[in-house]
Amino acid sequence: MTSSAQSVDIHKDQIIFNEGDAGDCAYIIEKGRVLVFITKDREEIPLSILGEGEIFGEMSLIDNQNRSASVRALDDVTLGIVTKQQLLERISTADTVVQLLMRVLLKRLRRNNTHSRGITRVGEIQIENTGVGDDRTQSALDQIKLENQIFLAFQNKEFELFYQPIVELKSRKIIGCEALIRWNSPTQGMISPNVFIDVIENSSMVIPIGHWIINQALKDLKSIRDHLHATHKNKVADEFMMSINISGRQFTHTDFVNNLEDLREKHDIPTKNIKLEMTERIMMDGAIALDALQQCRAQGYAISIDDFGTGFSSLQYLTQMPISFLKVDRSFVMKVLSDPKSRAVVSSIIHLAHAMDIEIIAEGIETNEECIVLETLGSRYGQGYLFSKPVPFKQFMTLI
Repeated sequence: MTSSAQSVDIHKDQIIFNEGDAGDCAYIIEKGRVLVFITKDREEIPLSILGEGEIFGEMSLIDNQNRSASVRALDDVTLGIVTKQQLLERISTADTVVQLLMRVLLKRLRRNNTHSRGITRVGEIQIENTGVGDDRTQSALDQIKLENQIFLAFQNKEFELFYQPIVELKSRKIIGCEALIRWNSPTQGMISPNVFIDVIENSSMVIPIGHWIINQALKDLKSIRDHLHATHKNKVADEFMMSINISGRQFTHTDFVNNLEDLREKHDIPTKNIKLEMTERIMMDGAIALDALQQCRAQGYAISIDDFGTGFSSLQYLTQMPISFLKVDRSFVMKVLSDPKSRAVVSSIIHLAHAMDIEIIAEGIETNEECIVLETLGSRYGQGYLFSKPVPFKQFMTLI
């Protein structure tokens, strides 16, 4: 047997580890095959044959128990070593539901190995029980339950769109709005977006719900434009822009641009009146995001980056992406009067944006003093409770 820091060579018929051994690492098979087996009455009972690209030995690292089976090389093999730290670091960042499934599967595998040896211990028949009182398990179960509730709420049409005005700071006139999804539960009332937004964006529900948001927002935008034209505010109607939030998962979906165009044409809305808003995390999708962004920009849509300065914030991607607007996050705006550092950050973002021909929208403005300072620093647009909280569509229509 020869080894290096990352791999080990093992000869044919050599035992790699025995059941009952403590687990110190897992292995990825780079070359050759291994046999996984258990022993009963001094006879080997084969469980599986593993080949190149497969991993083994990970069970004892995850649940911190001894090896439940033995492994022998069927050929001369080369094994890549996976340390316990490497494995657990990746598991710790996985979704809580995935972690729960892993624990359940491991317990089932260990039970099957035990039953194959003809051994039944007290309580093992209930081994699927993932542990009452386990915070991780409860979190995973709560997440699944919430996803089911959200899906049912969507089917029952409990979601609606609210609109928050975007104003020109100098004149305080409404020049646009942001469409925001709200959940009005018949049993719990209005549910905070903090409860459900991330759940939607990190699940497959984001595609149908996102499609509904775009369709409803454009339908309402059509009504806004018609109203403004009817009241002879033609210039305002032509320049009025609605921001629609798009998640990274939704934005990089293969049919996103085509579906967006279909909905836009359905409601007869010019692209210049639509602003697609996303967080900095979209930048982490690299070339896929850049291609979709450029397609949208080529069609005439405005692109806005929300919460700028709080996430990925790569200036390299900022120079590559066809961005029209940057939104200064509320966390900076709320300290612009009291914290010189926050004020310096806001000033720097505004200066950078202007140099790149990008407009600034300051979000979360709550006081007249904040508004004045932000306008002085160079922010042309803003939104926040100083002007209006997000309101239902009919109430928004009275604002304009």
